[in-house]
Amino acid sequence: MAKLKVYVHSLEPPTLGFVDKEGAQHACAQAQTIAFQGLQRLSGLFGNCYLTDQDRETLLMVEDFCRNNGLQFEVVDMGQMSFSKKLKSRMISMKTPAVCCQEQTFYGVPKQADLERLLKSA
Repeated sequence: MAKLKVYVHSLEPPTLGFVDKEGAQHACAQAQTIAFQGLQRLSGLFGNCYLTDQDRETLLMVEDFCRNNGLQFEVVDMGQMSFSKKLKSRMISMKTPAVCCQEQTFYGVPKQADLERLLKSA
């Protein structure tokens, strides 16, 4: 039975402490909230980490596809990997989001037809 692997990259929001009122009102401190507006999708799978819209859409698409076809999938979070594993994935040019089935890899947000082609070619 084929098993899909979904590669995503979760991000942890920074936590900064401010010493005084002037530091908290500084432009750099205000930019912190604006910098993470595109990452508003909080994933329950990853605790307090955020997923980008593309990663989240890919994960939901694969989950729905596997549920409808009776398949299993595994989520690989590249944001929580150790340094050596991140280095190995960079060496093979692994980018996120990606869906793998055995030796075949699809990069980007897949459609239903893309996932079916991925399974047939594996």
